Amino acid sequence: MNLPEYRPNFRADQAHDALSECIKIQDRAQHCAVLWFAEIYQRGLYRELGFSSMNQYAAEGLGFSHSRTGDFMRLAKKLNVLPAIKDELASGRLGYTVAREIVPVADAANEKQWLEVAEKQSRRQLVDTVRKAKAEAKRDRLANPDQRELMPVPGPRVPVAPPPVRVGFELTPTQYARYEKLMANIGGQSDRAELLLEMMESYLEGEPQKFSRENFSAPNQIHIHECPTCSAAAVATPQGEKQLGPIEQETLHCDAQFHHPGQPNRSSIPPRLRREVLARDRNTCRRRGCGHTRHLHVHHLVPRAAGGKNELENLVTLCPGCHHLWHKRGGDLRNLLTEVSTP
Repeated sequence: MNLPEYRPNFRADQAHDALSECIKIQDRAQHCAVLWFAEIYQRGLYRELGFSSMNQYAAEGLGFSHSRTGDFMRLAKKLNVLPAIKDELASGRLGYTVAREIVPVADAANEKQWLEVAEKQSRRQLVDTVRKAKAEAKRDRLANPDQRELMPVPGPRVPVAPPPVRVGFELTPTQYARYEKLMANIGGQSDRAELLLEMMESYLEGEPQKFSRENFSAPNQIHIHECPTCSAAAVATPQGEKQLGPIEQETLHCDAQFHHPGQPNRSSIPPRLRREVLARDRNTCRRRGCGHTRHLHVHHLVPRAAGGKNELENLVTLCPGCHHLWHKRGGDLRNLLTEVSTP
């Protein structure tokens, strides 16, 4: 498809045809972009591009706004469980704007039904159908919490008790240890899932102080056991010891406290210097496009093994994800840092 060249003073019908053609091309490009976005997200390719999260990649690597990132992320996640819609999108038979309308209300059971509706209706009709389906589903959930489908189906509805939703995600051994520590810190709460959701909501609403360290029984600190003979490292978890990989172990050595029997604890970075680095960096990850402010590490730009020293100029604040990625990629990555702002 060739993009119509813009020329002023077209007749009304010519201008309309040119605009319509541009919109078709834009829609085609949008749906291709969503498929590539989903590919990079689902295969974790953003890490190979130097980003610790897909949101960071979208913001910095693609220049996406927050709302556009949200649109693409929602489509990318749903397409992974909607094979029929994904196939239609990949073949070009389904456009981006139509997919964006039906994906929020489609699931594995009704996606083909929604594709049939989308094929028969204009976009304006489809928007109205989706809106009505959402409204009806909301009414049904209020009257009958066991009714789950978003699109009405023919025949009588039989209430079915929905199974619990199991949320799964992959963690490194140290991330898993931190996770278990946080769960232990929550203590004897009767509904941990609900409390975790409240914590995340509070964080997004800018009220992390509601869940400060004082509310829990112990700080979020994990212990790594390193063999003095072979230097292999492991972290204790409720599922037994988990071995650390070399990259993770190297990352932890950057900013940690070391204990040897019969000797006082020793910090890899003196506490006073560490506080100075965090203060200089405004307690924020310096990786451009990140900005995380929790569980921060201090990283040596020139590794100590290569002669790097514990000096302010050789230290930088990074979040755990960016710190791990930095060690994984290796090399001089200072061009990825934000400049330190002066007061």
